Amino acid sequence: MNRHSEYGRHCDADAIGRWPLGLLGLVLATIAAAGIAQSDARGADGDSNGIDWKQKLYNPQPADGDLLLPMPCGGAMAFRPIGTEGDGTGSGPLNDKAIELGSDAEDTGFAEYRHLAHIAGSFGADGTGDGDERRRLLMGKYEVTGLQYQSVMAQADDGPCPKATGQGRLPRAGVSWHDAVHFAHLWSLWLREQAESVPDCTDAQTPCLPRAGGEPAFVRLPTEVEWEYAARGGDRVSPADFRESHYPMADGIEGHVWFKDSAEGRVRPIGVLAANPVGLHDILGNVEEIALEPFRLQRLDRPHGQRGGYVVRGGSVHASRAEVRASLRREVPLYDDRGAVGTADTGFRVLLSAPVLTTSERIEAIQAAWSRLGTDTARTDAERAPPAKPEPAPEPGSPPREQLSEEAYDDPVMEITHLARVTPELAMTRRLERLRSVIAANAERLYEQRARSAREALRFGGLLCQKLADEGHNLDLREQRLALCVKSSGVDAPRCQALRKRLEGERDAFAFNVGFYADTVIRTARTYPEDLGVLDTELDGLKAEIAARGHDALGAYPTRFHQQVGSYAGNGRVRRQDWYQACRAIEPRNGR
Repeated sequence: MNRHSEYGRHCDADAIGRWPLGLLGLVLATIAAAGIAQSDARGADGDSNGIDWKQKLYNPQPADGDLLLPMPCGGAMAFRPIGTEGDGTGSGPLNDKAIELGSDAEDTGFAEYRHLAHIAGSFGADGTGDGDERRRLLMGKYEVTGLQYQSVMAQADDGPCPKATGQGRLPRAGVSWHDAVHFAHLWSLWLREQAESVPDCTDAQTPCLPRAGGEPAFVRLPTEVEWEYAARGGDRVSPADFRESHYPMADGIEGHVWFKDSAEGRVRPIGVLAANPVGLHDILGNVEEIALEPFRLQRLDRPHGQRGGYVVRGGSVHASRAEVRASLRREVPLYDDRGAVGTADTGFRVLLSAPVLTTSERIEAIQAAWSRLGTDTARTDAERAPPAKPEPAPEPGSPPREQLSEEAYDDPVMEITHLARVTPELAMTRRLERLRSVIAANAERLYEQRARSAREALRFGGLLCQKLADEGHNLDLREQRLALCVKSSGVDAPRCQALRKRLEGERDAFAFNVGFYADTVIRTARTYPEDLGVLDTELDGLKAEIAARGHDALGAYPTRFHQQVGSYAGNGRVRRQDWYQACRAIEPRNGR
């Protein structure tokens, strides 16, 4: 059998070793006589889903949402989806998420200074790369183990499969950047060969192979931005928690990280400690993890231009408590006198990726999205679509290809685009095109800021709606408490008088808050008088953000606020009590 075409090959030598010697000889003779390869026999300890390894060897802490990718020798690797839905940057194929990375520490500023980056995943929520909404990364749940590494190398060398024992659960350490890249390369080649026999991931089948535009995923090292985004907790933590030195650890750092004080200098098996908020284990500590791109210093406003050795992230079993931070980055030389450099506490995890320009339809969608950059994304497609696709600039003195439109475009970028296409002067065309680029870039920043502001307005309005409902509920309880006091002790009882006086102040404060909420509804509607469409778009993004952090029910509050903004924009009627009662009516009020 051609081992390069096998899927789910078995190599459980331990199970065979437990058989009586005579029975083992009989079985081996029978297999040889039948022409069946021993490695294709299915092990008694294997899973029923096409994976022959015991689960503890590739996914010792299974969780909802895990994606299993097949490996040679009947193995698998677990991956975690990490949302990258854009916040305040519109939608479509050019949508991405703005994130703030690094730290404010002056002593490490040359390597870790705070900076803005952008991220977008390769795959949609349905396991493909065809949709552009709610895109996500697929990151290795654990560090690559020795068993996984050896299985890929054995497949490539046509050698025997490694023994699937507990020792194989240790991370593969001592690797160089070249080793890690080579592993990803060989596994990707094997996955391409198996693509026809491995199902896609649209129906949550497992093991499976994600695809984008029909192209199967490939394996690579994560970039520094991808790694740090995942290490900080991705979309499962608040912006404030995201900016901390490490993700929230309610049970203490020792429950999440193998570092100097807890590991006793020994690299530990994968999946022993708790995961981070997106479900990744040992992302900090245990072994340092190799990133894809070379090391660069950090200036105040941008990365420095010089590239150096490779980057390792996250710290190891030798890291101090202070070094356990998401921003930690170290440079390692690619080579020394002994060859490629790989230290005993250096390992890696991998990420699934896909090509960006997968189909002609996607290329056209990207071209259309590009042409709209800098235009008003709140308008309809017909209104914001530019004229025909640009053609080469006309020669001087030649007639224009288009006629000057009778009416000017409302959008300045579209107007300049049109003027550049109708002018017969080549020099004027070039100057208008340069002007268009400048205006479009500035306008795009403004539209992104407006979208982010719209999302924050919805977030604030939803929070007010929720708090107003809570305050109203608490005020009712205090009213009942006063009524009981009067009933049992009389209206003139000192205790009842004190309750009444306190309640009067709370009623005044509550009435003010009801008015403040109504003002917020009105001001939001006035802020976006002709742009309510941006609120629609950002509401969807905000609800997805809230759901990703495990509080789906709380999305009802910004939704109610959004409805009230739209209602006021439509009829101009102020309905303070109705708006309050609508917030109060939301049930269940959980997740608080």
